[in-house]
Amino acid sequence: MHMHAMILLLSNPQLLDLKKIFGSAPIIYLLLLAMSIASISIWLYSLFTFRPKDIMPESFRKELKTLLETQAYDQAQKLCQSKENLLSSLVRTGLTSRALGPQMMVDAMKYEGKRASTPFWQRLALLNDIVIVAPMLGLLGTVIGMFYAFYDVNRSIESINALFDGLGIAVGTTVSGLIVAILSMIFHATLKYRIVHALNLVENEALQMTILIRR
Repeated sequence: MHMHAMILLLSNPQLLDLKKIFGSAPIIYLLLLAMSIASISIWLYSLFTFRPKDIMPESFRKELKTLLETQAYDQAQKLCQSKENLLSSLVRTGLTSRALGPQMMVDAMKYEGKRASTPFWQRLALLNDIVIVAPMLGLLGTVIGMFYAFYDVNRSIESINALFDGLGIAVGTTVSGLIVAILSMIFHATLKYRIVHALNLVENEALQMTILIRR
């Protein structure tokens, strides 16, 4: 049944007038389009910038670990200052606060980890906001369209036909909002998994280096 309706829709493009649908609520559709572009941009940017080789380069990790094993703390700190990544930020904080004692050093590194990872969680929060707002915005467009359709209706056959046409067009904003929300939800889930996995790798590596600093 659904397949037959889809084939009929594709074979007769007059049944789906995109220009008319967009013209029914241009502001709503533009906002939903902006949200979809924003969600895709956030997802792609995070995928290309938040990678283990970027936040914890292998060559840097090996060199830093060698310096810590030989207790060359000054050189290790200079190396961390010259390399800007998440692991270097954590270890640099640990080296700076190691004179305050092991517990203070660990606490300082945890605080630095939360601070340094804040931008990544903010991107996830933006995606989550789009997931929430997009369907509500689509529903708002549908409700406004239905309001005007019923408000303008008269007691004639022509007006009743126009009413059903208007209702069909108004539902388009809800469909668009749900599509944007579903895509953003998928982006949010995949990106959250990647961020949590990468942060766990960095945290485990930082804890191992903390043992070397405390020796």
